[in-house]
Amino acid sequence: MSESVDWPRSLNGFFACASVALLGACGLDTNPVHPVGSEPGPRFNCLFPASQIFDGGVGRDEVPALNLPHALPATDAALHDTTRVLGVEITGLARAYPLPVLWWHEIVNDTLGNRPIVVTYCPLTGSGLVFDPIVAGAAAEFGVTGLLFENNLIMFDRETESFWPQLLMGAQCGIKSGTPLNRVPVIETTWGHWKALHPNTTVMTDQTGIPRPYGVYPYGNYDEPTNAITLVPSSPWNHARPPKELTLGVRLGQFSAAYPFGLLEELGSVAAVNEHLGPQPLLVTWVGSERTARAFFRRVGGTDLTFDVVDSAAPTFADRETTSTWNARGEAVAGPLTGTRLKPVTDSWTLFWFSWSVFYPGTRVFVP
Repeated sequence: MSESVDWPRSLNGFFACASVALLGACGLDTNPVHPVGSEPGPRFNCLFPASQIFDGGVGRDEVPALNLPHALPATDAALHDTTRVLGVEITGLARAYPLPVLWWHEIVNDTLGNRPIVVTYCPLTGSGLVFDPIVAGAAAEFGVTGLLFENNLIMFDRETESFWPQLLMGAQCGIKSGTPLNRVPVIETTWGHWKALHPNTTVMTDQTGIPRPYGVYPYGNYDEPTNAITLVPSSPWNHARPPKELTLGVRLGQFSAAYPFGLLEELGSVAAVNEHLGPQPLLVTWVGSERTARAFFRRVGGTDLTFDVVDSAAPTFADRETTSTWNARGEAVAGPLTGTRLKPVTDSWTLFWFSWSVFYPGTRVFVP
């Protein structure tokens, strides 16, 4: 049953505290939050109860989305190799989006080559996803509502003002309700690792024209793995892992699996995990020094390949069936399959464990 929900009034809460000061200084655990179903303003019909939408403490566009941001070649970028980025590759073109910029903007409406994309990052769920914004034949432009569903970013499109929760990957309130957003493969990794894999990459800079302290994480100790505090009430999560532990989540239709980084670390500095998710054979790679996990389909030409680590320093892998050598991009660089590339799993992304277990409570958890 659908319910109506309205734009909220901006609160003097979390983000407003000390002009977007550190979350800890705002007293996260005592910040007043409430569902927004009774707020005044335009009304929308939602596909879930309005009581599940909470005011995050800022109004619409008070977290300003970026449009066509300034980008530089890797050789010109002044970015530390350990900086976390979201990496996107489309038809041979690559671009990195640093998390220290995304913390403050959450949405980037961009183009890579001639293809529009929308890069999204929710700091409260630790989730970075990239979408194809083409809706009904036109590229939608997205902004930040200031609202949260299960502590997750709710976007809105500027044409219809429909609500699009990031982790529901489609419109849930408004004219566009029921419209899905197609995903674009993305990985969260370090800038050093990304540019090593993509030497010709570009990178979004912090030259946004908007004054923000981009070198400062604005959420205090929120992302510490054992910190169980969330900004707004959450559905119960699975306590099998620390709530803010980074996790690679993988979804294939009705099947889902979680690869918590703490469990992947037990496999060593570099690992190849040969898995099945439902009927699909998967390869999950782990590069511990970069805290990077990726998921690929490992069926090539009708054969399910089985992978082992060859060189942890490179890192490189080899499949047992053809003895071809593969790099961390999923490309065969030597052997009979040279030039072949594994298909990445589009519906795989990094986020906090608590959030994955809330959205996918029946998930299978990887066991080393």
